[in-house]
Amino acid sequence: MTLNPNWLVVPIMTPLFAAALMLATLRIWPAHSLRIQRSIAAVTLLIDLGMAATFISYTTQHGWLVMQMGLWTAPFGITLVLDGLSAIMLVLTAILAVAILPYAIGTLDTRERMNFYPLLLFLVAGVNGAFLAGDLFNLYVFFEVLLMGSFVLLTLGGRIGQVKGGIRYVILNLMTSAIFLASVGVAYGTLGTLNMAHLAQRLEEAPLYLQVLLAGLLMVGFSSKAGLFPLFFWLPASYHTTHPAITALFGGLLTKVGIYTLFRFFPLFFPTLLLEWQPLILTIAGLTMLTGVLGAMAVDTVRRVLSFHIISQVGYMIMGLGVAASGNRLAVGFGMAAGILYLVHHMIVKTALLMAGGAAELEAGSGSLTQGKLRGLVGMRPVLAVIFFVAAMSLAGIPPSSGFIAKLSLLQITLDTGNWPVAFVSVFVSVLTLMSMARLWQYSFWGEKPATPAPYPILTRRRSQWLILGPIALLMALSLSIGIFTEPFFQLSRVAAEQVMDRQGYIDAVNIPADLFTQGLRSTTHHAP
Repeated sequence: MTLNPNWLVVPIMTPLFAAALMLATLRIWPAHSLRIQRSIAAVTLLIDLGMAATFISYTTQHGWLVMQMGLWTAPFGITLVLDGLSAIMLVLTAILAVAILPYAIGTLDTRERMNFYPLLLFLVAGVNGAFLAGDLFNLYVFFEVLLMGSFVLLTLGGRIGQVKGGIRYVILNLMTSAIFLASVGVAYGTLGTLNMAHLAQRLEEAPLYLQVLLAGLLMVGFSSKAGLFPLFFWLPASYHTTHPAITALFGGLLTKVGIYTLFRFFPLFFPTLLLEWQPLILTIAGLTMLTGVLGAMAVDTVRRVLSFHIISQVGYMIMGLGVAASGNRLAVGFGMAAGILYLVHHMIVKTALLMAGGAAELEAGSGSLTQGKLRGLVGMRPVLAVIFFVAAMSLAGIPPSSGFIAKLSLLQITLDTGNWPVAFVSVFVSVLTLMSMARLWQYSFWGEKPATPAPYPILTRRRSQWLILGPIALLMALSLSIGIFTEPFFQLSRVAAEQVMDRQGYIDAVNIPADLFTQGLRSTTHHAP
């Protein structure tokens, strides 16, 4: 199978063009713009999903696919790089966006509905660009694109709680973006390049203090975006304030862009520091898992509980990176593969769980676990109750779900490499997660029906049931498929992990000219195509 590198622009340009077209419909056909926007969004996201599936097929057979935009050779031009990990992330992004679309149609109110669809596509374009970026500056640009979309989505509707949560979200992300931009400036000022492959070459010869400085800046910046300890405080303070459809999108997708970047940067830029910092990475992973689950047990609303569990589960992914930092050759590939598999599991299950929890909250008219309005949903909405229960058990790691396979893989390689403390923490946190999910089920679905039902239940119409419950059920079917038919999914994660850890393969694929290995950056006027 051959694939033209120019296809790499499709996941970026198609959503951007479609979003711009949607905004034009507001002026050209205002009476029909909502229906047109839905149609455009559906077609665009299906194209994105099909393209991403093609990319996965290509990377498993051929490895890297690189596009040098405008025919400018690296490191002078804009480079887009596709490998197994970025292909997996593109597919997951498309799947989650396709699932969110009908759910949003069935749950958004009039104030939120009109601008949601173009903002969704702007967000998808930024996320896809971040997964494909081959240089630090354009990674920063795509991060800002997705953050601008997320800022507006978070406050869509203009309610007081949303605005307060949005302010916290904006301030924190502006601070971390400034840290990232500072690291970009340091890299360019000292190494004379921003191309990732070229940086990987230059950093081999860079002094240790510069490597530590860059690694520290990037670690702080993206740990905050990923929700790692101790920089996670913004997440549970903002995610629960917005509409459930947007909470589900953010919870399943946005923090994983930070995780993807950490997976990408440390094996490529800092392989030696990754080995030396293994105790620190595993400590952060353990503390993230523990504080997240303890926070979930202390709060009393559905989406705040689930928001804290986002933090807890991110710790498992970083645990995979920490194990991959081991000098053990088996652990390098298997640890990263287990981390990637957990990433896949979490994105699917957490999105489904937030969608189901949000639907329960909208159906009952309240997300509080103590007011009693959520009780009795198992009798009134049994399908929703069953889906929520299956998703909750998958998050806790109960077989035969994807959560069981992902946690078992991580635990096995962690024990094999002798990292007993973090292995014990991961098991302990899994038990607490199960207890937290049982508490959530008891207070939100079990018990007697409330004396005063919600005035505007959302699942009374058959059309709404299909739009809301259908995507959640499909996501959970995918989770169960990963748990039951594990081999092809783990093999795919293994291939992606091998490509992530193969820094020389990445450098060779981008094809930096040999005479630029030690020389300073030269003027692009001498290298026109």
